Amino acid sequence: MLFFVRTIIDYFKSDFNVRTHIIAGIILTICISLNYNLDFYKDYLNANQYKEIGVLYLFIFYSLPFLVITFLSIPKTSNRAKYIFYGLIGMFLISIDSNYYLMKFVDLDFINDRAIKNWSRYLISNCSSFLAVLFPLLIIYISTTTFKPERFGTRLNGAKALPYFWLILFMIPLLYLASFSTDFLNTYPTYRDYQEYNYFNVDQWVTVAIYEFCYGIDFISVEVFYRGFMVIALSKLVGKEAILPMVVIYCFLHFGKPMGEAISSIFGGYILGILAYRTRNIYGGLIVHLGVAWGMEFFAYLQIS
Repeated sequence: MLFFVRTIIDYFKSDFNVRTHIIAGIILTICISLNYNLDFYKDYLNANQYKEIGVLYLFIFYSLPFLVITFLSIPKTSNRAKYIFYGLIGMFLISIDSNYYLMKFVDLDFINDRAIKNWSRYLISNCSSFLAVLFPLLIIYISTTTFKPERFGTRLNGAKALPYFWLILFMIPLLYLASFSTDFLNTYPTYRDYQEYNYFNVDQWVTVAIYEFCYGIDFISVEVFYRGFMVIALSKLVGKEAILPMVVIYCFLHFGKPMGEAISSIFGGYILGILAYRTRNIYGGLIVHLGVAWGMEFFAYLQIS
């Protein structure tokens, strides 16, 4: 834990702009309040999944806060325009991913059993971010020398895993307490029982494990994009100022989740952003993210069992 405390304290000592963070905090407070009081994400964004108009709505939804925080926190330099250019490409990619737009082209009509068809769709949707996010990022990486040689934080760079497992251990009691919340249980577990295990003639835990594996794969894309691309890669253009816009957009990503999760994503995203910026790799964040995500699933299963 000393590793985290030291890294975060050092960051705030040298790199913290109080005014900018207060303004960002006010903006997030207003947006969170409006979203959860008006059910904005659910009624206007989720309602248009798999549609081009839904991708457009999400692009506006992510781009506006990204641009506002960028102009507030990043001084006007020759690199800011390039940062905005790549950042808006990123907003487009996560808009496609959040809309599950690529699922529009997945045809499962050859599967006759309805349960298997629904279960398979869930598996594929969790893996679709590989095409929606990771493949375009790979093209960006190959086509420019700007972000080499760190590979969006996928180089080890002396990554240390043990401190992050201690952080997960610290989070376990908080996840357990959160699992008693009605909002939490309305969202988790994300697995839906289609009785697909009857079709395969296996125990339910087998198909649950397959689903949870695919569910975890989605978080690889999340870490590569938010910490690898938005922080490690784009910090080559604007330095540590790349962290705050990432934190704001990361919070917006959670607007379809329970309010407590959206609020906690601000602090979690900030901490993981600082650690990624300092260590220049995403592996610690990936360990924490997977640990927390599977932890929420586990405690939800305990509550409903």
